[in-house]
Amino acid sequence: MTAHNPDLPKLLAMLIEQSLEYVVLLLDPAGRIIWANPAAEYIFGYGRDEMVGLESSALFVGEDVARGLAGHEVEVATRGGVAEDDRWQRRKDGSRFWAVGAMVSLRDESGKVIALAKVMRDRTDLKGQLEGLRNHAIALEQAARRKDAFLSTLSHELRNPLAPLANAVQLIRMSGSEGDLGYPLKVIERQTDLLRRLVDDLLDISRIGAGKVDLERQPVVMQDLLRHCVDDVRALVAERRHDVQLMVPDEPIRLEADPRRLEQVFVNLLTNAAKYTPPGGRISVGATIEGHEVVAKVVDNGVGIRHDMLPRIFELFTQVDSSRALARGGLGIGLALVKDLVAMHGGSVQVRSEGLGKGSEFVVRLPLATGEREGAMRR
Repeated sequence: MTAHNPDLPKLLAMLIEQSLEYVVLLLDPAGRIIWANPAAEYIFGYGRDEMVGLESSALFVGEDVARGLAGHEVEVATRGGVAEDDRWQRRKDGSRFWAVGAMVSLRDESGKVIALAKVMRDRTDLKGQLEGLRNHAIALEQAARRKDAFLSTLSHELRNPLAPLANAVQLIRMSGSEGDLGYPLKVIERQTDLLRRLVDDLLDISRIGAGKVDLERQPVVMQDLLRHCVDDVRALVAERRHDVQLMVPDEPIRLEADPRRLEQVFVNLLTNAAKYTPPGGRISVGATIEGHEVVAKVVDNGVGIRHDMLPRIFELFTQVDSSRALARGGLGIGLALVKDLVAMHGGSVQVRSEGLGKGSEFVVRLPLATGEREGAMRR
């Protein structure tokens, strides 16, 4: 043997004999073991001589023997050339281990199967990891279902007292006896409306998670929708003395969308901008056409967002800063709802901020109506 002419059969024999991780079995065409390497003895617990003559089924667990998998493996390898398998195997003492491997057919020059070779490796460690991950995934799924059920129940329970509160305020006004209660009644009305929006958002989050929200698409003019949204937050904006600018083109921008759901999107973004901008701040909302999309932006000069928070800002229950969020009554659900509703419309939403104290910009992209896309292409 020389460096240029290695004795390959001898090297292969050494590899098979010296490896203690990979079991190598040779079987006759009927599936009886005719040879085993030392790893087979080490892993299965049989003496090598004991293994000779055993049916391959002796190494299978009882339920797989009952299903006929040993014979099926031989049949597949004989017919197709290779049978891959990841399954439990049985040791001599009856204990199990998880093996990954394959059986291949060995053929003579005429193509006749003269033997079968099976190579496998004990990967019980991998099976344990996979089972752990599977159990973890099941636990997460169950926790998500419990969370959705909790949010749904909480939303319904919170909604129950809202209607009587709103009705009571209206009855006082209709009675003409509000007297000096005008200002307190306005406060109650405003806070009741905020609570109603919060409850609606909670309920929608749980419904979207359960796949129970369907869009009611219809023709929508983006300019009209944004004006309605600005009107909806006017009380909050006035309370905080913000300057709000609406910047939209004269030519209508048309979408095929659910107007109520899109109003939720932009009212949430405008409410966030108003709440997270110090009194006397500036907020702008606008829309333009870019390609086949309408691009709407809500920009403020408020508290801004830390760079490390930007990737997580649309996750459920994420708060930019816990103390700030709690001071302003934030639960971290509005932006998660925005992302879900925009995605349901086939769009996307991104956030930009240069950091704390430098304001924020939310960019919503939505597909134009079919006719509008064709017109945009001509333009």
